[in-house]
Amino acid sequence: AKKLESLDYTIYVEGIPFDSTEEQVKEFFCSHGCTDIIQMRLSRWQDSGRLRGYGHVVFDTTASRDKAIAECDRKHMGSRYLSIQAPKQPRPDTLLGSAAQSTPRDQPTGCNVVFVKNLPYHAQEDDVQEAFQVCGKIVDGGVRIVRNYQNRQSKGFAYVEYKNPEGAHGSVQKASKPFGMKVLGRPVFVDYDEGRMRGSFKNEDGQLWSKEHKVSSSNNNSKPSSS
Repeated sequence: AKKLESLDYTIYVEGIPFDSTEEQVKEFFCSHGCTDIIQMRLSRWQDSGRLRGYGHVVFDTTASRDKAIAECDRKHMGSRYLSIQAPKQPRPDTLLGSAAQSTPRDQPTGCNVVFVKNLPYHAQEDDVQEAFQVCGKIVDGGVRIVRNYQNRQSKGFAYVEYKNPEGAHGSVQKASKPFGMKVLGRPVFVDYDEGRMRGSFKNEDGQLWSKEHKVSSSNNNSKPSSS
């Protein structure tokens, strides 16, 4: 986990062909002897999901990272050549930079729910679950994306409910580090939420969360609805 958060194992890549895939980018580095990639954070367009031509690649060793900078820079990938360099510290005026330079607030006693914003609009509950379950066990139906009441389109934020407060603490701490928490390659902001989850949330198909997960209305209160 420390390697994923460290710039010492990371490179910044520009010039990636827009029609390429993550697998093709990985094959490019492997073909040049940099085979120990442990994570790829390539920016994508929200509407199409296609690569935007730049991003970060994290290696398991500093040797591979240095080799990529020294030997892969200015090499062609398809019809474009790549610019590869050491990453810069995130700027304070960006989501990554502000998170990296801020200290998470104290966790409210017993809080096991977090608020997540800056989600990709096409992200689904399973995508959020996959990103956040590394920090702890999420209760059944514990991921609730807030959606427009009429067209069911995501509003770009959600709530995640963990079984224990330790999970909420872990996700807030992880998101406070550079590149700490991402959903579908997009960095997200995470903070504690002290309200109770409302059963009036609906999934993408319009089904009530409380009905799907058999939660009585008396167990739900102050959370804003998805309207």
